[in-house]
Formats: sequence, structure tokens, C-alpha cells
Amino acid sequence: MPQKISGAPTGYSKSAQTLGFSRPKARTDYKRAAYIILGMAAFFVVYYMPGLPDMVDPAGVRFPLTREGKGALAVFLLASIWWFFEALPAGITALIMGSLQALFSIRDAKRVFNDYMDPAVVFIFASILMGMVFAGTGLTRRAAYKILSIIGENTLMIYGGTFFVMAFLSHFMSNTSSAAAIFPLIWAIYSFYRREDVPTRFGKGLFMGMAFSAGAGSIFTLFSAPRAVLSIAIFKEVVQRDISFACYSKYMFVIGWVTILSIWIFMAVFFRPNRKSLSGLSNKFKELYAELGPLSQKEVLTIFILAVIIILLLLCSLIPTLERLDKAALLMICPALIFIFKLMEIKHLEDVPWNIILFFGGAISIGYCLWDTGASAWIAAGCAAMAVKLHWFTFVMLLGVVAFICSNVLTNAAAVALIMPVGLLMSKYFGVTPEAVFFTISVSSAMPFLLIRSSAANAIAFESKQFTAREFFVKGAVLSVVLLFILAAAVWFIWPALGMRITN
Repeated sequence: MPQKISGAPTGYSKSAQTLGFSRPKARTDYKRAAYIILGMAAFFVVYYMPGLPDMVDPAGVRFPLTREGKGALAVFLLASIWWFFEALPAGITALIMGSLQALFSIRDAKRVFNDYMDPAVVFIFASILMGMVFAGTGLTRRAAYKILSIIGENTLMIYGGTFFVMAFLSHFMSNTSSAAAIFPLIWAIYSFYRREDVPTRFGKGLFMGMAFSAGAGSIFTLFSAPRAVLSIAIFKEVVQRDISFACYSKYMFVIGWVTILSIWIFMAVFFRPNRKSLSGLSNKFKELYAELGPLSQKEVLTIFILAVIIILLLLCSLIPTLERLDKAALLMICPALIFIFKLMEIKHLEDVPWNIILFFGGAISIGYCLWDTGASAWIAAGCAAMAVKLHWFTFVMLLGVVAFICSNVLTNAAAVALIMPVGLLMSKYFGVTPEAVFFTISVSSAMPFLLIRSSAANAIAFESKQFTAREFFVKGAVLSVVLLFILAAAVWFIWPALGMRITN
């Protein structure tokens, strides 16, 4: 777990509240009640409204919106409102989504609740455990201290070094976990710079860059963000093809590092520090690294387990006879090895963010619901009919923009659940391969650069009090334009150069 640094803000990591029966009487939260009622009202209005007209695709095929499809849209709308306004914990909203599907006969109850233990959710659970062990054994600190001790004391190089650490750790653990682990270390760096307790350009660049790098870091591998696993599950359901671990990393690796480099240049231009160097910083991190001593047995075992899992996933991607092995089943070897080697105890399972796991269970459930009930096909046919004259490249970029906006306004998992099946269905009208749509949405949904509430990493960085929500939005909007240019370059020549077929 990340160590507290003296003088660091305390709000970036909140411990679980102690359960008890004796509590002060809470005042009624009328705003929260209003949001709950709003979500319920939206559900019943959509569910009971008269039948909506059929959609006709460019080929003249009619797509009716069935009662079940209308119910799927109603459930999605309720969940979106509650998630956006945080009316209930995300995991509880996710469970209610499943209950509504079953109670209103939108889908069969067995099918609905099987989604909450879908292989994608199992993969997410196992990867979270791996990230917890990676942080708990001290490997995150060891890697960060080593990298930060060799980048020198030049402030512009420190920008690059901290963003590199974020990206490096995100190869093996979720971007949220990386941000939580790195925050106190970045604060320790900043303590060498600040003279007064007021925001500085260097502070803005460090902490805003940390948040942006966490988003960029979430696209490197399937360990980086559960959203990627959710995307693959929906892709497999719609297209009946899989995206392997190696395939995902192959096409995302270059884009991720180009984005990290762009963030570094962006911060150096817009938040150039007043001081050129921080004397004593390199020696400080060398001392901290030396205090850790040699690799412990637990650290060695953690590296061994991670290496075994990555090798197995890569072998399944490269050897045709092993392709039938499920990624989730392979990754579940990880928890077994963790407890065999006593890297965690049973009490540590209480620290697993079950709220997040339930949330992704609900997200994948509503994604499958929209697909199974035909709601996704109804939306796709209508959108294709309106945009049929678009050039394929314009269609792909427009899809990326929509995914980017929805991921900033809603959660990125909710955006993927809605947009991924619709985009995959629309791809055939524009002669675009499903893989091109998948990777476009995967990149765009990974960059919550506009709102503080768009991601946990943004909220963690905001606790530094070095920048305002308005500053974050303005600089994030400019950086988002840079992201779209990177995405355009990927679609036009980077991915084709790596072997991806973009058009049919």
C-alpha cells in the first residue's frame, strides 16, 4: 500500500468507514433523494412510453424496438443518471440494474445474474488482486524510487520521469492503483520545490500530468484498466471473435507511449517551471531505495507470478492450439499462487474493492442486455441511416469523439457498454473492420481529460490543491485535441503499419 509522506494532503485515500449501530442522526439529503427519484422516473417513462418507430438501415432492413429493447434503454438511462450524480454506490446501482432486468422480464434472470460472474469480471477480480500484491509487497515503491533516482534533478526531466513511472506501473496494475501509489511520491518531489503553500506552475504540471498519464497508462495492457476487459467481452459477444492479450498490447503499446510523450511535451510548454533543478532530490530517492534493501522473498515471488501469468497469456496468443484457453481462467491461477505463497492473508480480501467489481458486473450486464434485446441494433440502424454518406475515416473519428465525450460525462465502462455494440454493428455500413472500431473506442474511452469526477486518478491528483477544476478542463480540452490527432494517425497509418486491417 502507498506510504504516507509527511505534509501530503490526506484526502486522496479514504479508508472504509467503521461499521456500527450507534451513529449521529444524519440530515436528510434531499438532493440525493431527488436524483434517485429522477432515475426511477426516467426508467418508468421510457419503459411505459408508446412503442417507438422502427429504424430502417441504409440497406432498407427494418429494425423494430421491442418491449425488451425499450426496457434495456430504460435500465441504461436509470443507471446513467445514478452513476452520473452518484446517487448510490456504483456497485449497488449495478445490482439494481440486474434486478430490474429480471423483475420486468427484460431478460431471463439466470442469464442476467450470470453476467456478474462473466469471465471478464473474473479477469478484473484477479487483476485487482495482482495489483494489490504488487503494491503491498513494496514493488511499486521500489520501481518508483529507482526510476526517480536516475532521472536527475532537472525539473523538465522530473516531469518526464514521473509520467514514465505512472506509465510503467500501469503495465502491471490498474491506473487507479498506480495513481494512488505514486501520489505521495510526487508530493515528496514537490516538497523540494515549493517555498510557500500556494499553487505553482510546477505543481500544476506535476499533478495534472499525473492524472493525464494515468488515463494514457490505462491503455497499455489488459492489466491497466478493467474497461479494456469489458470491451473485449462485448466484442466477443457481438463479433464472435476474440482479442488476445498480445494483440491488444501490440496495437496499444505504441499509442500509449506516444500519448505519454505528448503529455510530457504539453506540460513542459504550458507549465514550464520557474526553477531549472531541484538540488538533493536524486540523492533523496537513492537513500530511500537503499533503505528498502535487497529484493525480499515476497517481492521475488510476486515478480515470478506476474512473469508466469504474462508468459501464459502471450503463449495463448501465439500458439494456435492454446487459443481456446480462456484469459480469465488463466489469470485465476494468480490468486491461487498468491495464497499458496502466502503473499496475502484471507483478511486482505476485505480490502478488495467489491463495489468496483460489482460495478463492472453491472456494466457488462447492461452491455449484453442492449445487444440481446436488439436495442443496440435499433440504435445502430438509425445512426447508420443518418450518417450513411460519411467517409469511413470520418465515421471512425466521429465514433472516437462520441466515445471520448461519453467517457468524460458518464463512466468509461458505461460508455463502452453503450457505444461498443452500436459501433460494431455500424461498421459494416461503412466498410470498416470490427477491430478498427474496437481499438478506436478503446483509445477514446481511456482518456478522461475534462472533468475531475471522470476518473479516480483525476480525483486523487485534485487533492493536491495545485489546480482548479476549470484549469483541468481547459488544459484537458487542449490535450484532447492532441489525443484525437494521435488517434487519427493511428487509424490512418500506425495500426495498418503494425498489421491491422482497417477497411474491408
